[in-house]
Amino acid sequence: MEEFLQRYFKGDKIIWYVIAGLSVISMMVIYSATGNLASKHHAGNAVYYLVRHAMFLLFGVTIIVFVHKIPYKWFGRLAFIILMLAIALLFIALFSGTNINSANRWITLPIVNLTFQPSEFAKIALMIFLAKELARHQDVKITRRVYLRRLLLPVVGVVGLIFTEDLSTAILIGFASMVLMFIGRVPFKFLASTGGLAIGALVILLLLAPHIPRKWPGCGRLMTWRGRVEHFRDKGDATKSDSHDYQASKSELAIANGGFFGKGPGNSVQRYFLPHPYSDFVYAIIIEEFGMFGGMIVLLAYMILLFRAGVIVRSSNRVFPALLVMGLTMTLVLQAIINMGVAVGMFPVTGQTLPLVSMGGTSILFSCLALGMILSVSKSNLEDKEQSNEKPEVVDV
Repeated sequence: MEEFLQRYFKGDKIIWYVIAGLSVISMMVIYSATGNLASKHHAGNAVYYLVRHAMFLLFGVTIIVFVHKIPYKWFGRLAFIILMLAIALLFIALFSGTNINSANRWITLPIVNLTFQPSEFAKIALMIFLAKELARHQDVKITRRVYLRRLLLPVVGVVGLIFTEDLSTAILIGFASMVLMFIGRVPFKFLASTGGLAIGALVILLLLAPHIPRKWPGCGRLMTWRGRVEHFRDKGDATKSDSHDYQASKSELAIANGGFFGKGPGNSVQRYFLPHPYSDFVYAIIIEEFGMFGGMIVLLAYMILLFRAGVIVRSSNRVFPALLVMGLTMTLVLQAIINMGVAVGMFPVTGQTLPLVSMGGTSILFSCLALGMILSVSKSNLEDKEQSNEKPEVVDV
């Protein structure tokens, strides 16, 4: 058994443990959280969703195993092609995608009739491209022209295509890109001016949203976000609360009922009232059933993932793999923090899933793709270390 694990599961062992741990927690909570969904669509058979979820997790682990055996250099060599593919898919989703929950953020695959979100792939593609470009410019000063043309333009292109249909994902990608560029030694004055302009433009758009014609692309999503921000601001004010507070209030109620050790697996009450308790608000169900203790375990898992990414970065002797690991890890951990923050009432409702835990094939498979790339770098670092240790010492006579 040990020989099998060493042969097929290489790279940072602790990251593999994190993946296994989150997968087990995911199986437990999804089985419980889908009870109400199963009663509506599959005659109360929650095993259907459990098996479906398990298959996605198994396929995801297969992706990790396959991808982490690919030398990370290939990701850099194909960075531009991968980014162009992601942009093409975003165009398809924007103009002829499948509309789900009033947003054209999905593409339906023919024959198999499966849907996926190209924005999840775009996160990874952009991080690969930025890591490659930043690595190419480490030995030269990054001028404003290089910053605008080689770094900012791809970010604006990706974020712009996602913005009108999925504002929270666009903000997540934009913020992660800025942080990665800061780590990659882009002058802070460039990033500060870009960040200021982006925040200003977003505020103006939200303020003007009620006056934008409804037929304009993205107007409906802007109004939705404006409402979420307003209701988050007015939280606790009984005179201003309405049905828009329903999700947040039920999530907070689930957390309050969980206490420290929770009500026990399968004993959630709010799963019957929370919209999407198996995806957007899965963290609330975790705390209701496993308490703050269980919630802290899940949070700790993502913090360990971030820490181990730092270990991989420190052991990398090249810039590209170090930046690649940091960029991919940031997108996963930031998404997890946003999901958990929404559940506990720290952020407005966003619709971000909890990586490797929430039910949803797109999120699971692309999270696993990112983890496979991270482990590819870790595997390469370990192999380089082993080779350096095997070199015989040269003794002068």
